[in-house]
Amino acid sequence: MQSFYDELAPYYHLLYPDWEASITRQSSGLAQVLREFGVAAGSAILDAACGIGTQTIGLAQLGYRVAASDVAPAAVARARAEAERRGLTVSFEVADLRQLARSMVGPFAAVIACDNAIPHLLSNAEIQRAFAECRRVLVPGGVLVISVRDYATIERRTPDHHAYGTRTVGGCTYAAEQVWEWDGDEYTLTLRLTEQCGAAAPVVHEFRNRYYAVAILTLERLLRAAGFTAVVRRDEDFFQPLLVAVNPPVR
Repeated sequence: MQSFYDELAPYYHLLYPDWEASITRQSSGLAQVLREFGVAAGSAILDAACGIGTQTIGLAQLGYRVAASDVAPAAVARARAEAERRGLTVSFEVADLRQLARSMVGPFAAVIACDNAIPHLLSNAEIQRAFAECRRVLVPGGVLVISVRDYATIERRTPDHHAYGTRTVGGCTYAAEQVWEWDGDEYTLTLRLTEQCGAAAPVVHEFRNRYYAVAILTLERLLRAAGFTAVVRRDEDFFQPLLVAVNPPVR
């Protein structure tokens, strides 16, 4: 997982038709959900799977006090550079979701982990451990927001090709696709990014990672097992289904 995102970090924005527009759109959807659960702009939040900063940047631009972490150092470095270039104040750390409280002491009003980050963890035990770590850095009554693919709706065929389309930047054209190869409830994802610059021979960049096709109902159960309550699924606010879970308030 770490090497996948470290190697992909310089190219990750090329997977979006318009990365800046995605930053704005995704953060707007997340902020709507956060506000509904009592987390207004100005609140301290943690993006615990920040990647190159897609959600981190947008939420900071909307006035949230954002801290951000990821397991991949190169991705964190890219996110830090992107935030600094925009004049945003964000604290960044390299941290594993399964050991989050070691580095991110909080407390935070909300923790987010979006863009299918949780299925990088390849067992229910690892996922429940990550959820427990998220809960440790939340204030009582704080919320955890994750986004995941709805694997129950995905046909499992091998190989399964998912094309991103093409994008032209600085005289170079980039075409990306994912290829999935299934193995039970896990699959290997190969991301191929073909770079064509002028008359030069095309260069193919290839990145490979492993995912656990965990069902959303299983994630809901694991959230409750980790001590969260009021677990809610939201499909209308983000490009993937969201699960929102509340850290119980102190009574």
